[in-house]
Amino acid sequence: MKGLQGSCLPPGTRTVLDAAQAAVVTDRTELRRLAPFMRGECTVSQAAAALGLGLTPTFKLVQRYLRLGLLSESRREARAGRALRHYRAPGAFYVPFHVRPFEQMGEANRGAGLRAFEHNLERAMHTRTWAGWGSLSCFTPAGDVYYEFVSESGEVWEPLAQGAPLILAGWNRVTLSVDEARTLQRQLVALLRPYLNRPGTGEPYQVGIFLTPDRP
Repeated sequence: MKGLQGSCLPPGTRTVLDAAQAAVVTDRTELRRLAPFMRGECTVSQAAAALGLGLTPTFKLVQRYLRLGLLSESRREARAGRALRHYRAPGAFYVPFHVRPFEQMGEANRGAGLRAFEHNLERAMHTRTWAGWGSLSCFTPAGDVYYEFVSESGEVWEPLAQGAPLILAGWNRVTLSVDEARTLQRQLVALLRPYLNRPGTGEPYQVGIFLTPDRP
């Protein structure tokens, strides 16, 4: 979702023309690791605290980002023993699509997101007992094939029941006119937007919304 306001790039934006750099700054996981240095001057220990990582893995990240040219040493603070090094990265990066095509960027991020989702889904679903349950593959009233979770006696699992895992999963194939598809797209965006880019407390949840024409 949009984070940019106005019609110009943020001040200090670096244009990235190197493919290796572009692969990092268009990767959500890598970008979160680089974020402490994008927010301002930062030491390895400060970045480690912000990222929840140990000093050794954070130091290795810093060395890699320095080799890639995404970080630079901003100053050294004199102290007894070894000087304390501070690092900084540009606050924003612009990558032209001829350097990193949007399909490559999207595929990499969706792939990582889906792997994380499958891991989190498995953990959430195993919070309940599934003895005597399985999947039933059959037809919808509209004639499409699908499956759902049922017990041996035919009881259908209700994912919205009180106490059910807080998950939503599944691909749905629907038939829509172009106008209906546009309306659905806008409704999905409007549904999610109030929860984005806001400070708050609580647990993090992974939310993915996908919509595309389904053509062979």
